[in-house]
Amino acid sequence: METGKPEQTPHEPVISETTQYAAEINDPKFEQQNRMWTTMRWFDGIEKTEAAFYTRFQDLPDEDAAFLMSFYNIAEDRELFRMICKFWDVSISGGMQGTECGK
Repeated sequence: METGKPEQTPHEPVISETTQYAAEINDPKFEQQNRMWTTMRWFDGIEKTEAAFYTRFQDLPDEDAAFLMSFYNIAEDRELFRMICKFWDVSISGGMQGTECGK
């Protein structure tokens, strides 16, 4: 071994952390996860009540709702609404009966 050179195992290529993160960012799974977080942040800062979340849910763009339904393998709007409320720790009383997302 030469003096001043770091010892390196021949079978382990040196990959910079930047290269590793760039590969992660370009991964479709990472992109989906990132979009999920971005879409769920649509509800950030909303008063944590069923009514407030339902009003915000109604304003959620159709494309984003369809993405979340696909991401979480959910078939109905009311299931998606319940999942979003659960995610944000918003209790659902069922008082929204008769609405599109009510029980």
